Amino acid sequence: MGGSELRAETARGAAYDAPSGTLLLRLLDELGPGNQYLIVDRLAEHYMQVYREIDGTFALEYREGAADRHFEAVAVDLWQVHEVLTAWAADAPGWREAFDWRHWPPEG
Repeated sequence: MGGSELRAETARGAAYDAPSGTLLLRLLDELGPGNQYLIVDRLAEHYMQVYREIDGTFALEYREGAADRHFEAVAVDLWQVHEVLTAWAADAPGWREAFDWRHWPPEG
């Protein structure tokens, strides 16, 4: 998967360097009250964040540098979230096509 430049951090304050796909799946599965988000950083201002809502849906965000390169999407399927997160972490092509990404914060 990604390399040692990746770092995963949970809402509980746990941090993991170079997280594996298996670890990311476990961390996603553990999201819930009191531990609602997971952030995976690649470089400064390059990250993907997953937040589990109370209703069980997932809010995903990714940022690639400046604020105008910050996007969000909503998902309901843990496996699909894991697939996108691990593809992003591995810098694999095609992960953006899995969701309908919108600029964040919403313009208006």
